[in-house]
Amino acid sequence: MVAGISHEIRNPLGIIRSSAELLKKKTAGSPNGNTIPDIIIEESSRLNNIITDFLNFARPRRPRFKTCRLQDILDKNVTYLSTQLENEGYAVQIEAPDRLPEILADAEMLYQAFLNLLINSMQAMPSGGDIRIQLEMTDGRLRVLIRDHGEGIADHIIEKIWDPFFTTKEKGTGLGLGIVQKIIEAHSGKINIENHSHGGAQTTVELPINMRG
Repeated sequence: MVAGISHEIRNPLGIIRSSAELLKKKTAGSPNGNTIPDIIIEESSRLNNIITDFLNFARPRRPRFKTCRLQDILDKNVTYLSTQLENEGYAVQIEAPDRLPEILADAEMLYQAFLNLLINSMQAMPSGGDIRIQLEMTDGRLRVLIRDHGEGIADHIIEKIWDPFFTTKEKGTGLGLGIVQKIIEAHSGKINIENHSHGGAQTTVELPINMRG
């Protein structure tokens, strides 16, 4: 049912966006001619993102487990964000032991989860700053610590961050962390977010280590 509703919304939404893009081409060069098409394109993209978040939250797909390296996934996240990181004054430092075991996981789903977490860290420091990612092994699990140096999370908010649709962002859906939580739990993992004793917020993700051979 959820997929059907999303499909019915996305079809006309796609037509609206393509029509706006065509209108933008036709009005190119005229004074202020692209203002309305640009707004339509931007808002239709935002609505599509809302639908995607809702669909991912309401009916998350099951992981397709394969052997992968978690550090490779995090490196891919940083590479994807590299232009934005450089332009907006962020520096990401990844610390990891020389030899980390591979895990059985869905690399695409974990990529999405850690991308959301990194973007959250960036949004916690709108003027730029350092983000530290630390990987370590403990009790047969792989632990990832992501720490920003922002203002931290207010006490009256930190208890609500996992609530569906709760957000402090003007254009957020409030489903991002819920989607991340579902992905981590689908991998038999755990996630926790708390304020760091030296400032900023720290996210801790623990995933089981499943080695072959």
